[in-house]
Amino acid sequence: MRRPSESKSAAASEIVAMPLGPRVEAILEVAYRARRPVLLEGPTGIGKSELVAAVAGRLGIAHRVVDLSLLEPPDLVGLPMHEEGRTRYALPRFLPSDGAGILMLEELNRAERYIQQPALQLLTARTLHEYVLPEGWSCVAAINPETGDYQVTPLDAALRARFLQVPVRADRAAWLAWAAVHGVHPAVTALARAHERIFADVPPRAWTYASDVLLAMRPAELGDAGLVRDVLGGYLPSAWVEALVAGGGLGARPGAVDAWPTLRDYATDPAQAERVRGWKSRGETDRLDELSSRLGTLLAGPECGVLAGRGELTLAGLEALLVDLPGDHRERLQDAIGGNPTACVLLDVGPSDVLTNYGGSVAMRRVAEWKAQPGKHHRVALLVTALRAHLLAPQAAAELRRSNAQRIAIGHFLAQIGERWGLPLVEALQALGVTPVRPT
Repeated sequence: MRRPSESKSAAASEIVAMPLGPRVEAILEVAYRARRPVLLEGPTGIGKSELVAAVAGRLGIAHRVVDLSLLEPPDLVGLPMHEEGRTRYALPRFLPSDGAGILMLEELNRAERYIQQPALQLLTARTLHEYVLPEGWSCVAAINPETGDYQVTPLDAALRARFLQVPVRADRAAWLAWAAVHGVHPAVTALARAHERIFADVPPRAWTYASDVLLAMRPAELGDAGLVRDVLGGYLPSAWVEALVAGGGLGARPGAVDAWPTLRDYATDPAQAERVRGWKSRGETDRLDELSSRLGTLLAGPECGVLAGRGELTLAGLEALLVDLPGDHRERLQDAIGGNPTACVLLDVGPSDVLTNYGGSVAMRRVAEWKAQPGKHHRVALLVTALRAHLLAPQAAAELRRSNAQRIAIGHFLAQIGERWGLPLVEALQALGVTPVRPT
């Protein structure tokens, strides 16, 4: 039997940091409804504050940030004042008096002890002397890990236990989704898409700063390789500087076509549709090319799943746009999203619907409808992508080998979709050594 100290150590080693993105956002929303304080613990510069602000914005509530490392005791607890023989405190203006929102306290474990104690009272008891946090408000604290990389004042276990603790890490897909909205330099986003471990030793904030200086540089300055390396070297290690320079495109700028808002709002904003239809009717192929090229990159990238998980990307919006695009542009976007496993969350038909009595099922009728409409062909491809990923998982593959019913279901599915969409699935089945049972 393990001693308590051993159990605690083992439990700590099992904690896995969550990628900053939809999962953490969902936790923050639940914590807000429960009015429970959250402790976000992760490296500096990964986007903790921005994510909390995004959650508050989606909930339609206020968002206030206080950096505790900059405060002296009166800045938080207020200045003492004497009134009628009693002492009261003139509280700081950043403490809310009404309404609803999230109060975020940054650098909790970088603050001095004399700031930590009142901050913890506010976070966990929702009070500070006579002050009471309004009912509509909740608190989030952000800290850096208690490792040798940071000079922090550790929080003891009793204090930690009062929080909903969420260890977090940088997430490339979530940052790319953010970058698509905030005009990050194309060369930086291209490098992030190409390298899965881009945030292993450089936080997202540094890449954002690198983007800012690239966007500020004039063409002549961008042509000076020495100056470019000197400027970027202020934020990035030399190896990443060279990778960014070698990737080319430093002179590129965010395009004249605002691609992401066009896609996001296409089904709800008539002005977006009028603009695209105007380009098409006037033969402005350069604008259509830029739109489809930029959207194709987004739909094929890891950020696609993050945007879908947040509800910011929908098939209805995409398909409204596809109807108005020329055929070659439409097919480019359909190919991009159809092969992206992260986009499979958009479908309301999944692998289990194919593997369970597919012949004559509702799912089979849905697929037939998709095949009959060119503007929905990407749905067929997405379903194949989802099914292929599901079957390649060891447990699902073992079940498939044991189940004649599943092999018959896949046989019906392949017969329906044909070689055009079925080839990736056939290749996966061959790799698994499984033969589908074709309908007679």
